[in-house]
Amino acid sequence: MTDAAVVPLQAEGIPVADDPIILAFGAVYLLIVVLIGAWGYVRTQTTGDFLITGKSVGTWVLAMTAFSVIQSGFGFVGGPELVYAFGTTPLWIFFTAPLGFLLTWVVLAKRLRLLADIRNVLTLADGMYVRYESDWVRGLTGLAVIVGVIAYLATNLAALQFVMRAIFGVPVVWGLFGGAFILLLYSMLGGMIAGVWTDFLQALTMITGAVFVFAYAMSFGGGMETISRNLATADPALVSPFGAMGGATTAVLVGVAWWILFSVGAAGQPHLITKFYMSRNLEILKWGAPIAALSYAISSLIAFSAGLSMRAMVEAGEIGETFSASEVGPVFVLEHTPSLVAGLILAALLAAIMSTSDSFLNIGAAAVSRDIPRAMGRSIEDDRTELRVTQAALAGLTVLATGVVYFSDALVGILGTIGWGFFAAAFVPVVVFGMNWKGATKEGAIAAIVGGLTVNVFYSAVPMAAEAAGYDGIAGGMTALYPYPDVFPVGTVALLVAVVLFVGVSLTTQDGTELPADLHALLER
Repeated sequence: MTDAAVVPLQAEGIPVADDPIILAFGAVYLLIVVLIGAWGYVRTQTTGDFLITGKSVGTWVLAMTAFSVIQSGFGFVGGPELVYAFGTTPLWIFFTAPLGFLLTWVVLAKRLRLLADIRNVLTLADGMYVRYESDWVRGLTGLAVIVGVIAYLATNLAALQFVMRAIFGVPVVWGLFGGAFILLLYSMLGGMIAGVWTDFLQALTMITGAVFVFAYAMSFGGGMETISRNLATADPALVSPFGAMGGATTAVLVGVAWWILFSVGAAGQPHLITKFYMSRNLEILKWGAPIAALSYAISSLIAFSAGLSMRAMVEAGEIGETFSASEVGPVFVLEHTPSLVAGLILAALLAAIMSTSDSFLNIGAAAVSRDIPRAMGRSIEDDRTELRVTQAALAGLTVLATGVVYFSDALVGILGTIGWGFFAAAFVPVVVFGMNWKGATKEGAIAAIVGGLTVNVFYSAVPMAAEAAGYDGIAGGMTALYPYPDVFPVGTVALLVAVVLFVGVSLTTQDGTELPADLHALLER
């Protein structure tokens, strides 16, 4: 065993804006976020208000919220990072994720919204308890949410420390701790009411900023033809259809795996699918999917253009590589776009990270205060008490996720794919199949959640934790047991395992029991 170094994840090589315009944008945006949180606090009277906004969200707000909780800090920090490091391989994420919105809306939107009407459901675990009539399913769903939330929240906190450093010039470690504190305050105040409106604001800002960043990145790199030529000269794999993540065969496998994980896996993201509970009525769901998909595609131009152009200029010797891959997005915006554009993007990122993290914290805290206690037969009956316990649980989750960032050396983009994989494996079969197939059984749901979690924890979470703690031998030994190339996403394997378990166990445990009449009618729609 080696001693774990008690140092923050990232070094402080990221440039500081030192620009009054960018500083003003950041300060104003933070003020707006806090004010929205305070407004949400005034509007929040019940647990239902805190978790699902009292079913008050319209079409554009729903669509923009759905897109922004998926994009968030991953798109600005993790996305350019992966594109810079591996060329076109990550484009299999950004070009296929919009399909996930369309798929999710088709298979789940109407059914989950109707479920919120016919039964008193506030969380994903509530809905799955109603579907399977099993406390085991409810409890395991809550547990899976907590595990995935910690990984995904860590992604956003890792991005937040960069943005705080870039705007305000604070050391990275204080950007992490200070940002986490502001996030916790904002989340405890406003709940989901504040989150969805901050999502809406930052989504509009990110779409606008993405167009500007794309134009400046293409100009900086000399146009797509020059960018491609410079990259191909350095390494033809960087601009091949499947990129440079591993060898040629490995890159193909990774591209296909990410296609599966980020198109099909979208329907298993609880921070996305529980947004359907919030819609004002069924009619507003009609146009949400194309709006969300198009918005995501436009915002992804940041990752695509900044990552490729920066790598091309480094390979051409036009700029020095004085930054890490994780810093590519912030560095490009700070050094190669005008102050107004940089201020707009960085301020929007503050709001994006805050609102997306708020969604994660809400669903995770609800699992702690509502889902798991109810699964154990110890539900909190008083609504105000449940609300306060939910708010208190936010603090614990924030501390855990901050610790993951502080002690881990995983790339922001990799943390994001791990969190996505946790959710996809646990919930795609249970929710998508369960809400569309009357033959799904509680035994199948239990097997799928346990199987998906086991694969993800054994091959992702435990090796990462062991390495962070200094147990490199344990981490290496567990990684050596993984039957695929190390860059092949564990989440895809876990998802496929979970689907096979769900279908196989459901087929062997069907006993002819009829669904309740209201659920039977819902699944017939």
